[in-house]
Amino acid sequence: MTQATTSSRRQLITVVMLVLALAGGLLRWFAPDPSGARDLGSLLMVLWLPIVGNIIGWLLQRAKTPKHLPPGFAPGTVFEPHARIELTLLAADTPRQSRPIRAGFFDGALVVGTEGFTTRLAVPHDAEPVPEVPCTLDVQFLRPELALAQLTPGTQFALLSGRSLLGKGYVLPGGAPAAD
Repeated sequence: MTQATTSSRRQLITVVMLVLALAGGLLRWFAPDPSGARDLGSLLMVLWLPIVGNIIGWLLQRAKTPKHLPPGFAPGTVFEPHARIELTLLAADTPRQSRPIRAGFFDGALVVGTEGFTTRLAVPHDAEPVPEVPCTLDVQFLRPELALAQLTPGTQFALLSGRSLLGKGYVLPGGAPAAD
């Protein structure tokens, strides 16, 4: 199940619950005071409370998230390889989900367990990664002192771009490649 599917389902459920709450409010408004119809209207209005709790939780979560992204690589900085990785891009289910990595520099995150490290991959012009075909790439870390402590040779990782999983791979032995 994708995030878009989950989001559209939540939106549909929210709209249905809102309509039921409004119908309950109207039923309660027009029903005589001591009646089962008035009690049913009250029940329909109470069903809206969990949705209100979810909306409040979403607003609080959104208020806690940073308003700007953490700093990344400054434009124009020289690429300094810290490690070499073997990466295998995942095949996309649909063309819309496909996010190929193009030649040049590609910013992303290498994730090991719950730790993520901001990276920049150097993708050669003649060797753009193809889904399900392993490729070897040089990687630069934004904070190499933290990343290299976790990403030792042989460590498996996942490559993310934003919240999208693009591929999986492992760190190759030999450390940083020789500078050209």
